[in-house]
Amino acid sequence: MRKYIKYGVFALCALALASCQDVLDTHPTSSFDDDAVWGSKATADAFVNATYSNVMGIWAGSSASIGWEARTPNCVKCSQVGEGIDGFALESISNTSDYGANRSSILRSCNLIIEKVEASTTLTADEKTALKAEGYFLRGMVFFDQARKMGRFLPIKQVLSQDKEAEAKIAMTKDLKESWKVVTDDLQEAVKGLPKTAASGRATKYAAEVILSRAALQAYAYTNEATYLDMAINAANDVITNSGSALTSNYGGMFQNSGDTDKEILLARYWLNTNVQCSSFDEIQRAAPNISIDDQKLSKSPNLWKMAKAAKTFEAWGVYWPSQDLVDQYLVIDQATGKALPWYETSQFKNNVDVLDAATVTKAGQIDSYERTNGEIRNMPTAADLTNGKSGYPLLSRYYKIKADATEKNISTLMYANRDKRFAASVVYDQGPAFNGEVFETNHGGNAFQGVRDKEDGGWYNTTTGYYWRKYVIDDADPNVFASTKTNFHMCVARLGEAYLNLAEAFLLKKEPAKAVEAFNNTRRVHGGLPDSEATTLADAWADYIRERNCEMTNEIGDIYFSYLRWGKYGGDANHGRPAGDIVYDLDRPAYKIEINRDRTAVLVGQATLLNGANRMFTTKRYLLPINKGFLDTREAYGLDHDQNPGW
Repeated sequence: MRKYIKYGVFALCALALASCQDVLDTHPTSSFDDDAVWGSKATADAFVNATYSNVMGIWAGSSASIGWEARTPNCVKCSQVGEGIDGFALESISNTSDYGANRSSILRSCNLIIEKVEASTTLTADEKTALKAEGYFLRGMVFFDQARKMGRFLPIKQVLSQDKEAEAKIAMTKDLKESWKVVTDDLQEAVKGLPKTAASGRATKYAAEVILSRAALQAYAYTNEATYLDMAINAANDVITNSGSALTSNYGGMFQNSGDTDKEILLARYWLNTNVQCSSFDEIQRAAPNISIDDQKLSKSPNLWKMAKAAKTFEAWGVYWPSQDLVDQYLVIDQATGKALPWYETSQFKNNVDVLDAATVTKAGQIDSYERTNGEIRNMPTAADLTNGKSGYPLLSRYYKIKADATEKNISTLMYANRDKRFAASVVYDQGPAFNGEVFETNHGGNAFQGVRDKEDGGWYNTTTGYYWRKYVIDDADPNVFASTKTNFHMCVARLGEAYLNLAEAFLLKKEPAKAVEAFNNTRRVHGGLPDSEATTLADAWADYIRERNCEMTNEIGDIYFSYLRWGKYGGDANHGRPAGDIVYDLDRPAYKIEINRDRTAVLVGQATLLNGANRMFTTKRYLLPINKGFLDTREAYGLDHDQNPGW
């Protein structure tokens, strides 16, 4: 029988602590009797579980994965029926935004664990060690999130008392070096005391080490202190060598309910179907489409869905779509050489298609056009595809057609067959496996293409890029992915695959490409099913590593967004040859989409232009997000430090 942390009624008890009404939350735990809470392991565990719910909610909750992914080149948020685009990616951010400046209430719970466990007269020494370590781990996770977003924060390390006002006048960390030391000190303390095994949903030593290695890389990026590289290497190596975990042969299963306790997963947040439904998670409800048989008939789709389980297979409210940029990351095995190459460089592709000049496509419907049963025209490209792109980048970047004498007449087969195995586990593509036994056809006129509903360019809860998300969109919803369908769900917080990647990145920073390639080849080989990278130079190793991290960690708790921040801080080979701390190239450019014609003989790749979404931008002030102005104003009113981050 599976054993989970159940986030339910007891989690609400933590909220009984009065919320922060002043500078900090100093209210006592009057809702609890200390002896009742800390007098036994069972009741102490219940309090710890409630604290996990609050802390893990920061890292693994609705939109914690897919929302951050839309701020990278891997994903586009776009809805033409109300939700719009993600303004963050266009740097529509102000200092009134709140990225977690005041976490005093959650930190109070963490500090109560550390303090009360130590004072307990009934817990055993081993129980005290493990529970205190969880307190340090949870507190370190709160500080880590604040540091990765804002840089500076309030390092609250004690239980504040309402009758000791002076204690509440805590100074913010003075600089990034202090901030990252606070983060890594707590995580290191956690590693010392956490057990090697635990119930699903509770931290172990090895889960904490994965997160410590992640934090150490972020700390190095922002401080340039070389000791953090050794910290990352030592932590990652211990996980790889001693955890007993193994890379799974079923990568996609880790993000489905069927694989929620896969041995590779070292820490996840779990929900039970008694408490949540599909609409509880953007990763499900906002990633799956809303398409009916009537939509498909209206668009003359040649292959209608079977609809075996319900009249409407998907009735979700999708607004997040994988980009062509993400799809380009997944390599294809060349059928002539056995090498792993970008799809457009393989011999099977080049031998069967003509490369055309995308700049010659200037009119709506130039490649394909047809009339729906209601008289509406569906064009490829559409008028919107030809306007409002970001200057300095090709509006249309690739245009291919099948040769007259081609041996393979299906351009989708040429693009998508023999891919990295993680591709089909993460992305739904034309004629690829999807959900509930249905096949999605995303080519022009297909049963799931952008124009299958009333919006020619998509965005009425169906794709605007030519792709749908597969990763985290559950395949066992009963009857289907509807808002009210109850479901189990989980999000991975730490797993072995990341340990290999963190180890590789640290070796790259130490300028040891051979060791880096050896490390990341593990995930590339086992999860991707690809031949090993043969990179020997530092530049080539960085390129293969960045590709590998995108394929491995896409749509996982913001990993790729914050990785791009690190890579920008490093500069050089990690950021397209730019100086350290310069504009992050990949966060400052447009994302791209794909269109495939009806008979699958032509393909066009261009900017995702809808609603001005192509005009993404990144300025260097975004290496640190603003500290909420209201929070700083309150501190100023009390005569406390209140410095804002540069540029905000």
